[in-house]
Amino acid sequence: MNEFNGLCAALASLMALTCWAHSVPTRAWGNGSPSPRRARAVALATVVLQVLTATAAAGLAAGVALVVAAWMVLGWLLVLAMNQWPTASLQWARRLGALGGVGCVLALAWHFFFQT
Repeated sequence: MNEFNGLCAALASLMALTCWAHSVPTRAWGNGSPSPRRARAVALATVVLQVLTATAAAGLAAGVALVVAAWMVLGWLLVLAMNQWPTASLQWARRLGALGGVGCVLALAWHFFFQT
């Protein structure tokens, strides 16, 4: 179960990374959206969700390290994918990010409500 929590916490960063990438003008995805405030709010909420999920699975230090590493690695991979396959990378990053976010919510619900 801890591996599932860690995977979901890592994938959830794609949700915020795509929102953040849409808030600034990029060569791959065009001009930025007019709401960078929304991108900041999504990024903050995602980091909180990720840290809660990862710390519930692995402890505080390992959870924070997992979140930081996920942002660095998946952010780098997203930039590479944006330059190679702009449309497909946007679609898959959104899907995988949403899947990670839903997994985080389910993992937290399992941890707090169903675990004895």
